[in-house]
Amino acid sequence: MERSPRSTSAIVDEQVQRWLLQRSKEAGKSPDRPPPLITVSRQFGARGAELGHRVAERLGFSYWNRELLAEIARHAHTNEQVFAAFDEHHRAVIADTLSGIIPKPAVGPSDYFRELAHVVHDLARHGGGVVVGRGINFMLDPSMVLRLRVVASPEARVRGVMEREHLAEAAARAQVAEADRDRRDFVRDHYGREIDDPTAYDLWINTETISIPAAAEVVVAAYRGRFGDIGKVSRI
Repeated sequence: MERSPRSTSAIVDEQVQRWLLQRSKEAGKSPDRPPPLITVSRQFGARGAELGHRVAERLGFSYWNRELLAEIARHAHTNEQVFAAFDEHHRAVIADTLSGIIPKPAVGPSDYFRELAHVVHDLARHGGGVVVGRGINFMLDPSMVLRLRVVASPEARVRGVMEREHLAEAAARAQVAEADRDRRDFVRDHYGREIDDPTAYDLWINTETISIPAAAEVVVAAYRGRFGDIGKVSRI
């Protein structure tokens, strides 16, 4: 969760620097298996990012949501706004957005996805992280990741969006439907998979019926139960 006095860029910079410091400290150490990642796929408004952040804090892991976009841009030596239009967005939406604005974009969805794959596999080699969205569960070896899907009923998600963003019901409902459709099509475009395929996840959490603190404990228990000592990481 963001705290208002701090800018998003400051939070992102801190997280990236924390990860780079950890990576540099562990360079040259024994080739033990790194702590597996946790991926968080979420329906819009189901508070999956909040749950992922809580889990990362509980385990002492790095947390990657908006931070992923910043790291992609850093690796590509460009501004993150260059890739922002492609981040979890369907290609048709991107085309509509860019049509008439940029005749021939310098980058496209394939460039974004290539950089995303590079960063994610680097994170997996490092280990000990919670990664939110972007279909990452379809990208990594299922044996070395805990794959979480966070859901809630449309009504609960609409109510939450209305409260958090101070929207009328119709606007909130349209936003939920559009975001869900965009994320579903993003996964189809890039992975040829269905985002709600039950076999693509190890654990489903309904945040309408389970509180975020309780859900975090369930995820932590599932992670430790599956990976045991390999799931431990030291805090910086």
